[in-house]
Amino acid sequence: MENKITAKSFLPILLVLLVSGLFIYLGKSLLEEWNTDHRVLLVGDGLLFGVTAISFWLYIRALRNSNMHAFLRVMYGSLLVKMFVCLIATFVYASVAGRNVNRNGVLGCFILYILYTFFEVKILMQLNKKGSSKHA
Repeated sequence: MENKITAKSFLPILLVLLVSGLFIYLGKSLLEEWNTDHRVLLVGDGLLFGVTAISFWLYIRALRNSNMHAFLRVMYGSLLVKMFVCLIATFVYASVAGRNVNRNGVLGCFILYILYTFFEVKILMQLNKKGSSKHA
């Protein structure tokens, strides 16, 4: 039962992946007009989804722990890992692309990062509220 709740709560994040991926794929010509490489956005979107999925899984495990310190350690650790993965991916892209770095693509990935993080935090706050009302 609890796994169904977790899977159902992850659906908005999956929806962000599908909608953003569809927009990026179908909006290639619009993105070209804005000097934005759709391939950078697609790879960034996939990477952000993967990192968010791992981070979400860690948060869910931490929510089940009654020790608040353990939850905070996982929360901050997950946040740092997510940020470092994105930072490393940006540096790898910049070193591979050289002078051909698509700044609009990197900015678009930053916007996607904010979008994924917003939905992740919103869902986790709702789950935390439900969990704390059960224990009250």
